Amino acid sequence: MKRFVQAGIISAVLAAMTALPASCTWMPDSEEQGDARLAFHFVRTKADAMPDTNRFILKVRSAVSGDILYEGLYGDRPATLQVPSGTYTVSAMSCDFPAPAFESPLYGDEKEVVARSGETLAVGFLCTLRNSGVRIEVSDRFRSRYPGKLLLKQPEGKLDYGYAESRTAWMFPGEVSFCYNDGKADNILFRRTLGAGEIRTLSLDATSDESGSAFSIAVDTTATRTWEQVVVGAESTGDGLTMATAYSVAELAAADCAGDTVWVWGYVVGAILAENTVDFSCDTTSVMNNLAIAASATTRDPASCAGIYLSKAAHKNALNLKDPANRATVLHHKIYVQGKVYNYKKFPALTNICQYQLE
Repeated sequence: MKRFVQAGIISAVLAAMTALPASCTWMPDSEEQGDARLAFHFVRTKADAMPDTNRFILKVRSAVSGDILYEGLYGDRPATLQVPSGTYTVSAMSCDFPAPAFESPLYGDEKEVVARSGETLAVGFLCTLRNSGVRIEVSDRFRSRYPGKLLLKQPEGKLDYGYAESRTAWMFPGEVSFCYNDGKADNILFRRTLGAGEIRTLSLDATSDESGSAFSIAVDTTATRTWEQVVVGAESTGDGLTMATAYSVAELAAADCAGDTVWVWGYVVGAILAENTVDFSCDTTSVMNNLAIAASATTRDPASCAGIYLSKAAHKNALNLKDPANRATVLHHKIYVQGKVYNYKKFPALTNICQYQLE
């Protein structure tokens, strides 16, 4: 009978014993050798269809030399795996994921353990979704203006994404460049930073004013699913003069307007702690005098943030992220702010806030 796992617990027991037989002399030398016995237990956490645990890739390698002592399907594992005493990295992964690919969600975990002669080790693996999913929807206006093709790029590789594509593209956690190929070159339209376990749907339209973007999150036990509208183009940019034409975070950073009073919009993503440092969770933050904002509610890169300095008591009381009630209504919400441009802890920022609107 098949057993399944998704965001569940894999438990491994390594029992370290004593003699290494001559048939295993290929293993690293050690003054103290022993046997290790691996027994995996899969806990089913949901009734949904889940990856077949017999197809998981089980790997044991020396943490010192990097030598692989075992690599194969969990269903084909040996009853006993003999190893010398030492430190090992033990992993269980649902698939091989060397580069971005379609329909390749990666579940698994990796642990480092120390096997000593005569001891029994219990290793618990939390099998979670380790890579990031992307799906793209495009409007007719976008297709008309950008008739070539889209590419998703990371250092590990790139993936062509046709306008008729309906599959999920799986990427490594981190920054993804969303590019347009016009038949001559790859042109970066925008970048996004994705988290492990995040599955994001982006809806692309063809104007450049990103202030009309929309964002929502639905959470289940296996992944954070995000929908975001991204508006791409070059017809108009914010000028910071009104709330309707507020600067984006990127426009504020690029503008030469220190000391000017302008409007800026962004999503509240955390609080600034120090130079180039942002607390994105704010679960236990003590910061009450500022907010970090970004173009997307899922941004986790301090370099993509701007600051809002809360100098007035009324603004601190209403917006600070130390207050749990404020976190529920402010964090990850969109805000428009009017204030004076200055540099705060090396972040482009606004101070002397005149007015704000929270959505």
